[in-house]
Amino acid sequence: MQSSSDLVRKFTEQPLVRDLPVDAAQAVLALRYCILCRKSERDPMPELERRWGNILAARRYRLVVEAIGHIWPDPFAVAPPCCPRLSFDEVLLGDIVIAAGHGDRVHFDYLTGEMLGSDARAMLFAALENFVRARAPGRV
Repeated sequence: MQSSSDLVRKFTEQPLVRDLPVDAAQAVLALRYCILCRKSERDPMPELERRWGNILAARRYRLVVEAIGHIWPDPFAVAPPCCPRLSFDEVLLGDIVIAAGHGDRVHFDYLTGEMLGSDARAMLFAALENFVRARAPGRV
């Protein structure tokens, strides 16, 4: 039987960026960069294009970021760019990027169903799917 301190640690421990799948980690780090750019009034597009190797993927990721800003019920918690730990929102972002990458709408809805309405989920899933397709060579 686990002690209460073990349970508290288990439920409050923030995972590491390095433990995410590559696609999820890239999406989280790109979001951190976009937030940093917004605060410093810089355009994130050159870095996003460099990160994914094409302007279409960069544009579509920017739409993902805008969708999140529009539909997320609370301010999206983002860790500082250099932080090795993930916020709980960043963990969820990584999970939904992976779900969209697999075309798994059921899992995506399971992950987001309690906090987003059906229209918001549909919009975000479409934005993520379009981004994922733009990143994959020959699948746009």
